[in-house]
Amino acid sequence: MTISRNTIDKLGVKLYDKVSDVIAELISNAYDADAENVTVSVPIGKVLAYSKDGEIRDRGHKITIEDDGHGMDPDEANRFYLKVGTDRRTDGRRGRGGARSPQKKRAVMGRKGIGKLSSFGICKKIEVWSAGGPRWKDGYRISHFTMCYDDILQDTDADYEPMRGSQDRCWSETAGTRVTMSDFLTRRIPDMDVFARQITRKFSLGLPDFQIAVRDTASGRRIGIADMKIDIADGTKITLDEDLDAGGQKLHVGGWVAYSKHPYKNEEVAGIRIYARGKLAAVTRDFGHGAGFTGEHSIRSYLVGEIHADWLDTEEDLVASDRQDILWSSDKGEEFKAWGQKVVGRLGRNAEKTVRDTTYRMFADKSNFEQAARERFKDKEVYEAAINLGKAVGRIADRGMLDNPEYVDGLLELILAVAPSKMLVEKLAFIANEANPHALKIMSSLFGDAKIAEMAWMGQVADVRVRTLNRLTSAIRDDPDPAENEMHRILEEAPWLINPRWTILQSNQTLENFREAFQAWYRKKHGVKIVTTAINSANRRPDFVLMSASNVIEVVEIKKPKHVLGDEEMERLNAYVDAIDEFMSVHQVIPNVAKCHVTLVCDGENLKGTKKGAYTNLVNQRQLTQITWEELLVGAKNSHEDFLRFNSRRGNRADPTRGSDRP
Repeated sequence: MTISRNTIDKLGVKLYDKVSDVIAELISNAYDADAENVTVSVPIGKVLAYSKDGEIRDRGHKITIEDDGHGMDPDEANRFYLKVGTDRRTDGRRGRGGARSPQKKRAVMGRKGIGKLSSFGICKKIEVWSAGGPRWKDGYRISHFTMCYDDILQDTDADYEPMRGSQDRCWSETAGTRVTMSDFLTRRIPDMDVFARQITRKFSLGLPDFQIAVRDTASGRRIGIADMKIDIADGTKITLDEDLDAGGQKLHVGGWVAYSKHPYKNEEVAGIRIYARGKLAAVTRDFGHGAGFTGEHSIRSYLVGEIHADWLDTEEDLVASDRQDILWSSDKGEEFKAWGQKVVGRLGRNAEKTVRDTTYRMFADKSNFEQAARERFKDKEVYEAAINLGKAVGRIADRGMLDNPEYVDGLLELILAVAPSKMLVEKLAFIANEANPHALKIMSSLFGDAKIAEMAWMGQVADVRVRTLNRLTSAIRDDPDPAENEMHRILEEAPWLINPRWTILQSNQTLENFREAFQAWYRKKHGVKIVTTAINSANRRPDFVLMSASNVIEVVEIKKPKHVLGDEEMERLNAYVDAIDEFMSVHQVIPNVAKCHVTLVCDGENLKGTKKGAYTNLVNQRQLTQITWEELLVGAKNSHEDFLRFNSRRGNRADPTRGSDRP
């Protein structure tokens, strides 16, 4: 059998393409060599190489990994290091090899004999300087050579001979190894925090007598790699120390699992890290657990842990070659997965209350809903209903969204809006379920409660509508160049600004069904994607907005304030109207609705010829209504003067929702 040199490409570039993965392989070699100290010198935050005109341009950086292990003399380098694919744990030629390191008797991490090639996943040149072997009177013999990726991949079956270095077969006072990488592929080193986390998670740093340091070659800054720091939610940690039974064979598993206090946004911390012989073998979020188990969302978002299972990499090798996953389909892998799923389920059941309580405290702190309820509702019973509702909502909130002010404000508005109705429902349930001789008196009191609830609801609606009117006023009168998409979004979120009869309830499933069907039909017929909503189109301005689907399909088209409608814009608008009419004539998506009406919001028109005729025709057929932004704003304020008046009085004592006297 002849093995092509191209195998190097498969074992290097194809398996390792991340800088931290490559460095982790070299660090594990240092650990197996009984090193106590490893220093990684790397240009933090720098681009190692870039691509231009189809060519890779190296930036001249170097990455060095240096250790104080037993090193290699030239003979050992030739017999072991430069032999690819030999299992060091079973290689009988290694007088000091085997499954344990020669001096400290560590369970060695290396096995497959290909980690030395990992550097070719990020660079084309590897310089090795190593001093080892027996100590002579002059010290340790140095092995010094350079391997070049392009030379290795020459189309020949001849043995590859690395270039000898200037210090090859010289002497060194101390043993150790230094590997220097250069001539890089297009890679970038992340910032120090990210890089440190990437290295940290690769190893279980409870390893004895083994320290890793990172030195930034750009700034000179040096930090020690410490164990992973994880904020664990109180009361959720489960310590693991047990044996799995796999066909009568005992497989020991140790470590811990828990919920984190916060959802981690970086991949280095999230999930359960699984280690074999002190080195990362895999990361899992839930051991492949199916949907629907207790605490499913929290498990997948907040699960953290560290599990040690050395049997994954002993007699039978169950770790993938790139050490990114486990061979789960094996018999032992299946047993491990089933065990892990039970642990995940147990954690979900045990930690559910703690997690919900923590979520509530986070929500209460960020929303300050108790203070908001106290200011909104002076009536004690409405206030208590709001507090109880807030506790219920806070416990089931999405913890990952609690840093989003809009999400928190939305939950707060929901609580304040629903609380008065909740109080009434609770009162009615009490009357219905209790044979109370004072039921008539309670009912009389309930009418007073209903008045309070109505006024509280009115106050909530008034708050929302006044804020929206103020937002629109600012956009029209104060903003010199308001974004058209933002104006679309304001109107779509508050359709009553255009027509008081339009409510958000009209943005129902019927409208969504029509929107989906029309957009699909238009794309198929014209080959162009059309957008008819601003709310769900953050990255693209809508062509127009479908606003309501009651007696007709209501279309809203806007132009920015102070902008007049031109010929090209009218041509597009007319084409959209024709398309909607054609679609509805063929497809009865909404029964008894066969035409559309356009509300055009712009500050005038400047049309000529056929475009002017098309505009006039739509107006005469009452299929188009044009209003200016000032007309829209003044009309909306006139239509909602009761809300404005109510809102202006709410600070007065006459407002029942803020007074202490019950009606």
